[in-house]
Amino acid sequence: MKRWPECLAALVAVLTTLQGQGPEPLCGLPALTHAGFAAPAIISKADPGTQNPTFLIREHFSSQTLIEVEFSLMHRDSAFEVYAETSEVDGGRVDPATVTELVAVFRDHTFEGSINADVGIKAIAEDVFGPPPDIDHNGKVFILLIDVRDDFDPDSSESFIAGYFDPLDQMQQGNLADIIYLDTNPGTLTGPDAQQALMALAHEYQHLIHYGRDRREALWVNEGLSELAPTLMGLPHREFSRYLADTNVRLDSFDGEIADYARCGLFFLYAWVQLGTQFIRDLVASTETDIAGVDEVLASYLRSELISFEPELDTFAYHWHRANFVQGVGLEGYGSNFNIPRPAMHDVILNFPQNAFDREVRRLGARWVLITGGRDLYLLATRDGSEPALALMNGEDGSLLPARGLLTSGIQDTDFGIAYQSVLVMATPSGSIEGSARFTLYVDADGGHEEVTLSFDGNLAARDMLFISLGEGELAGEAAVKFDIVEDQAELAAVQFMAGSSASMEVRVYSQALSPSGLAYSATVAAPLDEAWTTHRLTRRVLVTPGPVYVGIRSTGNALAYNEQLATSHSYYQAPGGGVFAPLTEVKVDDEFLTGNWSIRSSYLLPATPEEKLEVPLIAGQFYPNPLGDAQAAWLEVSPGQSVELVLYNLLGQEVRRLRRTGDEFAPFTWNGRLENGAAAPSGVYLATLRAGASLLTRKIVLLR
Repeated sequence: MKRWPECLAALVAVLTTLQGQGPEPLCGLPALTHAGFAAPAIISKADPGTQNPTFLIREHFSSQTLIEVEFSLMHRDSAFEVYAETSEVDGGRVDPATVTELVAVFRDHTFEGSINADVGIKAIAEDVFGPPPDIDHNGKVFILLIDVRDDFDPDSSESFIAGYFDPLDQMQQGNLADIIYLDTNPGTLTGPDAQQALMALAHEYQHLIHYGRDRREALWVNEGLSELAPTLMGLPHREFSRYLADTNVRLDSFDGEIADYARCGLFFLYAWVQLGTQFIRDLVASTETDIAGVDEVLASYLRSELISFEPELDTFAYHWHRANFVQGVGLEGYGSNFNIPRPAMHDVILNFPQNAFDREVRRLGARWVLITGGRDLYLLATRDGSEPALALMNGEDGSLLPARGLLTSGIQDTDFGIAYQSVLVMATPSGSIEGSARFTLYVDADGGHEEVTLSFDGNLAARDMLFISLGEGELAGEAAVKFDIVEDQAELAAVQFMAGSSASMEVRVYSQALSPSGLAYSATVAAPLDEAWTTHRLTRRVLVTPGPVYVGIRSTGNALAYNEQLATSHSYYQAPGGGVFAPLTEVKVDDEFLTGNWSIRSSYLLPATPEEKLEVPLIAGQFYPNPLGDAQAAWLEVSPGQSVELVLYNLLGQEVRRLRRTGDEFAPFTWNGRLENGAAAPSGVYLATLRAGASLLTRKIVLLR
């Protein structure tokens, strides 16, 4: 058993720094200035036989000053050349053998999982994104291996700059050449860390190509396409969990956070899977930017065989959010080549009734609400102003459930709690909404539960945890935590754990004994969230009697978080290949006994304490449509199951219409714009007073004829 390689966290930090600041398009970097020397010697303008040319590089990564540095030729062919900073060659950090592999990957081959492993990064990037600018008209790309001046300190720095593209190289005051920079200190072209350099090369090459086609492109599009590049070449991608842990974020926002890169990269991976390479190529070539550019290219796919709906970004984003949960085929998935973690739930409802459950969803984002723990569901949704799009889904397989009437009279679902245990509400703003939308849920069901969560991890964040590999080679190891249940009628409902990557893991539940005879439940989580809490809701409830319950996490190729700061009390480990579970106090890592606890939690349900249901307070939405036009009828949603009276007044305070609803009705109030005598009410503003018991509300409606 080995500690999870620290380079995984370094890679995330490296590329965050790399892409969040410095010389990339549209990053707000000031114009650079020279360090007071004459015109530089530029290889694209120099004698092709030059072995030791000079290039301009940044004095510091964030500096406005360029300095002239000597380079050594490492590779030259008709398509590209590789140069290394001479001081890095002399210092032993670059040698011809390491450059040979870099050349092979850039020119000849990529990796398993690539869309074409028989060609290199250059060919794939140019096929998917388009040709490079060729600013110097020599048909060549230059890769410069340098010690990026980023103040990296091996004793204190948590990140370094793995590489970059500098748009100034496309101008006379720069090198006037198509250049990508890769770091050699602490970056390296050898060993497992070499993939960092290759990922940076693929990422930055897209930036170079995109700059030549549309230098004004919005960051979320440009960075999202650069995130797509390594994925298509079989290189590791940024863990999408950084976004899927909270999907209620505008798709088109970009602040340079890890989650921004993960979100945009995942969206364009979905777009590539659904629409193909030509869509990506057309998007890069489009001179429109931002949402307008994406909409323009999507519109060219209207009535195509690829998609069967009006191809606007908000509709496409709706299908993307669904695919992230469903993990199916067609529009509802990513195909068989990509395992994507499911999004985390924002809210869980398991006590009933729930009213005034008011939530916001952001433009092109998604908010997830899980309803579980009861039977015979009644669900009604209202909105406040802007109308969201609400989808109801089976919480187990993601299939759509009938939702007609959800925003009017509500729906009754008698299969809930019998045919399936949970219902999902996925909320996304409709296409007409520029900002956020709000929605309110009224939820009622028979039964209801309280959820109790047990843990011994100390509630630490991922950055404060260690991650320890469970398996070894093809052999699986298993971590387990013991939980003592004292209540009767407890049903184990969920398991939470914090994985080190999105590689698959198996959840196991043992009742009474941590042995094969005690195994009561097992399920595979194909792609857990990485370095975030993954919640696995059991597909069937496990009734546990008072006593010990053991929850195990089994894996061959993943790591589990471990808190070394808490004294071991409930944690166990089974070494790869099987055998007995040993307490962690008997397990060694790096010749030291473990003393902490695994990041595994269990949640179980208890029947809610029976209470007499009180009268549900009055809840009313807003009239819709409002203003009300001629020959239209406006409706107003009100909490179901109450006797309610609605009285409409004009601005003179005169009563014009009175409507009543008894307690056994569920339909909303509807006003057709007519007075009590049936005559058409004149245009104007009307006030509606609603009364239910001691509750009193007023709503306004405008009538236009």
